[in-house]
Amino acid sequence: MARATTEETTSRIDQLQGLLLAGEPNTACLEFARQQWGISRAQGYKLLKRAWAQIKADVDKTGIDRQEMLAWSIQTLMAAAGQAMKQKNPGAVVSCVRQLDWMTGLGVNSTVTHRTRF
Repeated sequence: MARATTEETTSRIDQLQGLLLAGEPNTACLEFARQQWGISRAQGYKLLKRAWAQIKADVDKTGIDRQEMLAWSIQTLMAAAGQAMKQKNPGAVVSCVRQLDWMTGLGVNSTVTHRTRF
């Protein structure tokens, strides 16, 4: 199989970045890459690593600070919890609330020791 051109590689990284930002897990992205482009698992991992690096660089370049990111994350989780309630999905609601508890440290189980174990 012929090597991908620089333009093809850039396009592939951009596609993987889009999948990651849409919430697809690494495993699904890797499977997509292998099926779509017929590449090896190792090459898929290399492209995924570059896609994650690109996401990090994009976040770093915005100059967003931790509090801004926390505010965005809280808003997103609250919206997700609202959507889960509309869909009558209590498991997803609990998951969102648990994540909010962990991120904000408001709950009884949200001590510093508890948050830093993972």
